[in-house]
Amino acid sequence: MIASPATADRAVPQGAFDDPPRWARPLVPVAQAIQKEDMRRLGLRRTGALARAFNAHRRHRIARRRRAFEREWPELLAEAGGPGEPVVRLDDGFAIDESGTLPHLEELLEAGDELVDRHGGRKWEHEKPFLQNINPEGAINSHPALLDFITSGPAVAPVAPAFGYVPLLSPLLPRGVRLMESSTEFDPGADGPWRESQLYHRDYHSTPTVYVVVALRDIGVDDGPLHFLGAEDSRRLDEALDYGARGVPYRLTDERVHAVVPPDSVHRFNARRGTVLWIDSSRCYHFGSRRPAMPRYQVQYAFTSPVRNDFLELWRQRRVYPVSAGDSRLRRMVLGRDGWAGAGPNR
Repeated sequence: MIASPATADRAVPQGAFDDPPRWARPLVPVAQAIQKEDMRRLGLRRTGALARAFNAHRRHRIARRRRAFEREWPELLAEAGGPGEPVVRLDDGFAIDESGTLPHLEELLEAGDELVDRHGGRKWEHEKPFLQNINPEGAINSHPALLDFITSGPAVAPVAPAFGYVPLLSPLLPRGVRLMESSTEFDPGADGPWRESQLYHRDYHSTPTVYVVVALRDIGVDDGPLHFLGAEDSRRLDEALDYGARGVPYRLTDERVHAVVPPDSVHRFNARRGTVLWIDSSRCYHFGSRRPAMPRYQVQYAFTSPVRNDFLELWRQRRVYPVSAGDSRLRRMVLGRDGWAGAGPNR
């Protein structure tokens, strides 16, 4: 068995994860059966509604975060090193910043270069031969820029309005912090047919889910860039296909999508190093990693809701992000501390 980058030559810090609750163990087989194969048994909508009802005990987390957003948002942004109002705003489900001026961006790029030099070009995962996370679990401790960037006011400011509250850096799936490498080196089917995340889909673990993607190296048009539709075109596709209903495929071929939405409506994240994309991946259909001519590297963050559309908390460990006494209130909330004085993880 090939070791993952989280367990090979890197130590996972003590307290980095919380185990699932013991009371949940009898429920795990049923929950796993319900959401097997991308929730195909009941469909995305029914499964998501069932999971949200099951996870309703966490709604108070949202209420607390909503109050902070509605009453203190400018102050929270200012404390976290940004202007009192967002400079970048999501339009049609996404936004792009090419200025290269965001706080801690240069340090993030340097950290990413170091991690790629050390861990890139090696096979860490089996699930997707065309795409893998090469970021070790301990990197957020050894490379503080990974969290410094995503917890700064300007990085979080475009995300919160999509939620209507202060968002949470995902502690489960999708992983909150990833360094994604896409290449053909380990992919015997690099020329197709396309499969899994190489096909159009929307993310379902949380509503919303907002990705913040940073181009770590230049991404050319032939390097398997992320392709995505805007929120309005995605809504049209939802209605035409009844997406999320039982029996409707989770992954969609180009032919099925472009029968509704023309190809010239597709956006592509082919970008210069340091370009940042914010995208609501639960609203915007997307795919990527189709036969990159050069390996594609991007740092990818995921914001999710405390009330999830799945049952993963029953059997997966939750990531616990490190905080310190001097951290801003916004940083503490983004990293899962609802009690700003440091009252433990957001459980």
